[in-house]
Amino acid sequence: MKESKVGEIRRLITVKPAIVLEDEQVENVIKMFIDNPVIRAVYVIDDEERLVGIITMQDILKKISIDFSSMASIYSESNFSGYKIASTRNKTTARDLMDPEIYYVLDTDPIEKAFNLLFTNKAGEIPVVDNKERLIGDLNIVELLVLWHQNHTREGGD
Repeated sequence: MKESKVGEIRRLITVKPAIVLEDEQVENVIKMFIDNPVIRAVYVIDDEERLVGIITMQDILKKISIDFSSMASIYSESNFSGYKIASTRNKTTARDLMDPEIYYVLDTDPIEKAFNLLFTNKAGEIPVVDNKERLIGDLNIVELLVLWHQNHTREGGD
């Protein structure tokens, strides 16, 4: 079996990764997950399209659980104010929610490296960058499954 590279398979599932700028409102990030349930991560880029962070569905769930618990305490307060909730929600940006400790692969990296990073980070997707750390795509775990299945079928496995 020949050693496959990231660039050979990264467009099998996701042709274009979900990206936002650092100052994007969290509601728009959540809408990206809702509108495209196949994505498992939204990538945060700077003005030069360099990857600066990752927002996963787990990050969104943490934010939502905090919102629900804080809303419950706010509703129970005698001085409840709907404005108070709206003003705090509208201030949250992608920068506030993203994980700045990023991991990534290049198109020229072997698939094994991508798999190891996905496994180590318990991720469903991994960003693919160029040599200047500009986001050019992503590699979805399903794409790795497709490659494994193709290789397994070719080799006559069960």
